[in-house]
Amino acid sequence: MFGAKNHYEQAFSGLLVESGVRALAVEQARRPVLNGVTLKNFDVMVQGTDAILALDLKGRRDRPWVSRTDLFSMMGWRTLLQGKAEPAFLFAFFTRLFELPGRVADLPATRHETPAGVYRFCMLDIKSAQRLAKPRSARWGTLDFAWQAFARAVRPLDEVVSLAQMA
Repeated sequence: MFGAKNHYEQAFSGLLVESGVRALAVEQARRPVLNGVTLKNFDVMVQGTDAILALDLKGRRDRPWVSRTDLFSMMGWRTLLQGKAEPAFLFAFFTRLFELPGRVADLPATRHETPAGVYRFCMLDIKSAQRLAKPRSARWGTLDFAWQAFARAVRPLDEVVSLAQMA
């Protein structure tokens, strides 16, 4: 479907296909400009239960973070989309089959098992990301989220996208 670049995009694409959910991949080569600044594209548009979602997929192991560019761009997309779609971050936490999941097992997330391991998908809306983001690394331009606040703010993927056809 989309996202053959890395394992978490492949897992997400597989989950959507298995669930019969249609998605539209965003062409990464063409980027919009907002107020003279080029925005980073999100990854995919998906029909959610209440709205169309513009999702920026973030593959992580045990710590949620985004770059300042990610957050700024998704805020820009909120302006450009003018309410026609809701931008959000979709975190894909990965644990190998032989590893203990640690604290990610307690997240409100949709669990998806693959031959390589288990993915836990949870969505963080842009307003929450903006409110909760704290500087992580000035050098790398990254933002962190306090774990407890992050865990309270995220929603499992199957709460915002109808995955009812899953077996």
